[in-house]
Amino acid sequence: MKFTKKHTPWNKGKKGIHLSEKSEFKSGENHSGKNHPSWKGGVQSNKNDCTYVWKDTNTRLRRPRAIYESYYGEIPKGYVIRHLDGNKDNDNIQNLVAISRAENMKLNNKK
Repeated sequence: MKFTKKHTPWNKGKKGIHLSEKSEFKSGENHSGKNHPSWKGGVQSNKNDCTYVWKDTNTRLRRPRAIYESYYGEIPKGYVIRHLDGNKDNDNIQNLVAISRAENMKLNNKK
């Protein structure tokens, strides 16, 4: 379907039109974090990456990093968290180790 230059869209001048009251957000409702209809407990899993946890409303953190820091404190700059068994879903504290990026690169090249 082609529109002519003189065509006016069906919704012109209809600001604030309500087509479906049930599916609209109500004013004053807070839809962030735990109040969001799609909330999944603050955990987000990606296909090719590790699991993330939501720290604040708009901040997420890698779950292995959060677990490691809760046991051992802040991770030094230039260090990364590595899973010893290679399973990115196994976030047991005995399976996590902090190594330098150079060491991580050497281990990844051996694969």
